[in-house]
Amino acid sequence: MNTAISMSSTAIISNTIRNMNYNMDVLTATTKAAQMELLKKRMMRGEVVKFAYLKKDKSIRLAVGSLQENAVQANIAGTGIPKRFYGMFVYLDLEKMAWRGFKTENFIGIVD
Repeated sequence: MNTAISMSSTAIISNTIRNMNYNMDVLTATTKAAQMELLKKRMMRGEVVKFAYLKKDKSIRLAVGSLQENAVQANIAGTGIPKRFYGMFVYLDLEKMAWRGFKTENFIGIVD
């Protein structure tokens, strides 16, 4: 059963502004921000989502991840997310069963 996803306009606006700081036009920045919010919401409600982003070395990473509560809790060691992930979109990589992160401006899109 598909249920509607409620997206935060505040998150979309702040991500749009952040993306525009990387010389993106308004349409691209807004589209990317809305897709990021959709990705986060889908993952947080337990969905496994396939998506793509640009890695530091400029290669494209196809990732399969989730933010499902039980999986997240089972994979937190210590007090939470490592400092190296601050300011990034962090997800649980279900192929490696490890935390991964990327800068939102490097997000390409949801694949599935």
